Amino acid sequence: MAAGARKLWLPAGTAVLALALSLQIAVAERERLARSAFWRPAVERLCLLASCRLSAWRQPDAFTPVQQAVAADPRQAGVLRVQLGFRNDAARPQPWPQIEIALTGIDGETLGLRRFTPAEYLNAGQAAEIRPGQTVSVEIALQETSGKAAGFAFDFH
Repeated sequence: MAAGARKLWLPAGTAVLALALSLQIAVAERERLARSAFWRPAVERLCLLASCRLSAWRQPDAFTPVQQAVAADPRQAGVLRVQLGFRNDAARPQPWPQIEIALTGIDGETLGLRRFTPAEYLNAGQAAEIRPGQTVSVEIALQETSGKAAGFAFDFH
């Protein structure tokens, strides 16, 4: 092997090994990297090549409330019907969020708090994800035992 070829072999071999190491790190850290809107597209392409899986894109703060109402259920004593309408303002489809509802008293104190999973509030046959810009509505029944609820607050997780 000529001296010139040997001089090229070392940098080329180092570059190939550095690239292989970078790809291994990216695959190993794919979930952390994929939580970033900047890195997500690159990690998705990498997973296509490497046959790896990513968890669904989640950006709960991109769910924007558009309608909310609470009313006593006329058929069941002590049950409140919470109706929420919200829109996915994320740039990507998202799975249905967990919805946290807090009942508050007249002085603002929290009387009760519960987080509902999609399985608890969705009807069968609904799409697994909410498209960007799509507005959806859900209704959740709450047992209100104190009779002192004056308001409510909700959050998405």
